Amino acid sequence: MTAFAIVLAAFCAIWLVQAAAVFTHLAEIRTLAHTDAPAPAQWPRVSVVTPARNEAASFADSLASRLADSYPDLEVVVVDDRSTDDTPSILAAFASRDARVVPVNVSTLPDGWLGKVHALAVGVEAATGEWLLFSDADVVVAPGALAKAVAHCEANGFDVLALIPEFRSTSGVVDLLWAIFVRIMAMAASPKAVRDPHSRTAVGSGGWTLVRRSTYDASPGFEHLRLETADDMALGAMLKAVGARCDFMNGRGSASVSIYGSLGEFYRGVEKNGSSLANAPFAAVAIVFALLGGVEYAPLVALGVGLVGGVTWLAWLGAGAAVLATVTTAAPLWLNTGMLLPALGWPVGWALMASGVLRSAWLVHQRGGVVWRGTFYPKRAVMEAQRFRIG
Repeated sequence: MTAFAIVLAAFCAIWLVQAAAVFTHLAEIRTLAHTDAPAPAQWPRVSVVTPARNEAASFADSLASRLADSYPDLEVVVVDDRSTDDTPSILAAFASRDARVVPVNVSTLPDGWLGKVHALAVGVEAATGEWLLFSDADVVVAPGALAKAVAHCEANGFDVLALIPEFRSTSGVVDLLWAIFVRIMAMAASPKAVRDPHSRTAVGSGGWTLVRRSTYDASPGFEHLRLETADDMALGAMLKAVGARCDFMNGRGSASVSIYGSLGEFYRGVEKNGSSLANAPFAAVAIVFALLGGVEYAPLVALGVGLVGGVTWLAWLGAGAAVLATVTTAAPLWLNTGMLLPALGWPVGWALMASGVLRSAWLVHQRGGVVWRGTFYPKRAVMEAQRFRIG
């Protein structure tokens, strides 16, 4: 047995660990649409806080879906963050027709703030609800979803509910990327640990994070996260650190989002996330991704080497690991979207995902900072203010 075959076998065996983590966590996660908590004696006021910058392409459908909801005491605070497209006129039209819409305008960005985080902070100041729903401007919600979420939190004593929206796309390439994303989320995040008040594990979601206002007020607030590029995950961690009881759920059937329309949009969209890896030399980041790639593609390499070299046991091991990798990718994808076919393309999806993340990390090192939505944020300032780090 050669050393190379031993390494391949070891890398294939890691898939057993990854699969165990994914299926354990999938068994722990609940789907909001399937919950049936009793209605509270009185529905608390909920303020949806939505930052919007140049969201004209998807904003109208999202806002219309929120207003079509039957939640009895709703306020929708939309913060127009220096938009240069039709977002302000769309917002003004909705506000003129529905008093529940509270338009807020941000004309300048203060130094030392990431635009989205500043918009969220401004939105909180304008909100009057007992609950705050932080939700992006491209998220479409199903009727009754908000009531289910509030009832679930009130009945079970949760202060925070992070929801992963159901993903929708017209791009097959983006479907491959999402298959990898939900597999990584399923492997990394234990819903049971999120619910455990003694665990530090926390999750936030830019698509949907429902927070009790008193809990938010007990935290350092968005001022603490002012230059945090991973603002949603950092928000979840910050709230749990002040004693919040948290839950993490699947949003299929309750909220949906189409994040990227093309591979180019994905590459541009993750540029800011490179700062989460900027505390390490780029060479170290590249080495880590090379090792991760070794594990990712070990099943296919083992299958090929085993077949070509006549090493039967290695070919069978590779084939089994490849099947396991496909099933491990397919299960969370099905749970979130009802799709299975994109899971078959996991080798391509992982290559695209890794290239996007590595590109973003490289750009942060090359530029000496993060460029996001037309604003440059120096690397040193971002690193000093960083609250969330991978690992």
